[in-house]
Parts: sequence; C-alpha cells; structure tokens
Amino acid sequence: MYDKILVPLDGSALAERAIRHAEGIARAARGEIILLQAVNLPMPVVPEAVLVPDSKWLAEAKKDAAVYLHGIAAPLRDAGIRVRTMVDERPPADAILHVARGEDVDLIVMSTHGRGGLSRLLMGSIAESVFRSTSRTVMLVKPEPLPVPAQKDESRHIHVR
Repeated sequence: MYDKILVPLDGSALAERAIRHAEGIARAARGEIILLQAVNLPMPVVPEAVLVPDSKWLAEAKKDAAVYLHGIAAPLRDAGIRVRTMVDERPPADAILHVARGEDVDLIVMSTHGRGGLSRLLMGSIAESVFRSTSRTVMLVKPEPLPVPAQKDESRHIHVR
C-alpha cells in the first residue's frame, strides 16, 4: 500500500519524530523510506534585500545535509528498512512537493512545529502548505505536549474546634 514514504527532515529532533512513524509503516508494508532535506538560502528579512547565492556555502550545506541524512539512514538500514536520501536546493515546501511528485511517493510523513495563531501567520507553515498542495496522503506528526508542571497544594485548611 505504501511502497514509497517521504520523510522531510530539517535537522531538528522535532522533525526526526516522524521517522519512527515512517519506520513502522515501511516495515509493515515492506516499503522504502526516502529521507529528504531541503537546503536553500533563507528569505531576506527586508523585501528589497537581495541575497546572492554563495556556491561555497551551498556546497558545504549540501555536504552537511548528506552526512546528516546518512547518519539517520544507517540505523534504519541496519534494521532492514530500504532507505534512500536526497538533498534538494528548493525552499522546503517546494522541495517536498517536487520530490513527492518526481518519486511518485505514496505517503508523506512529517512533523509539525505546532505553531498556531500569529506565529504561523508570520512564519508560515511548511506542513500546512504541503498538506494543502498535494493529493498524496500526508501524515502529520504533532509535537508532544509539554509536561504540565506539578502544582503545589496551596489551599488553606481551616480547622474549627
């Protein structure tokens, strides 16, 4: 059912949470996991600013991404999962959609950063953009909720004699 599973990663532990879900699905379906990292220049903060791509920076970033993905892929391969890695120079959402189409993936498994409200409005949401722009099945892995700190019992007890 899921022969090819795309897992976009950004180097964060949060993004890597999607791997265990993809691994379970790949194991059950005897599918292949494609690990993807997008490497591109960030957008300028000032719209009038122009960033000139630095080929040295890009080459180094691509090399670092390949090493990172290899490190993620190794334990999956050791566990008997078929894994490929890819580095793409497009912005993250574009890279995910491009690889999903080009590789004809059956499932995209990705983490969300759990942003909402103003933060998502200002920063955008790669997961939301991918979800809305593809006809492929997308599994979104939500971040684990932060633990609720234990509260002291500060209630006042009045003893009446």
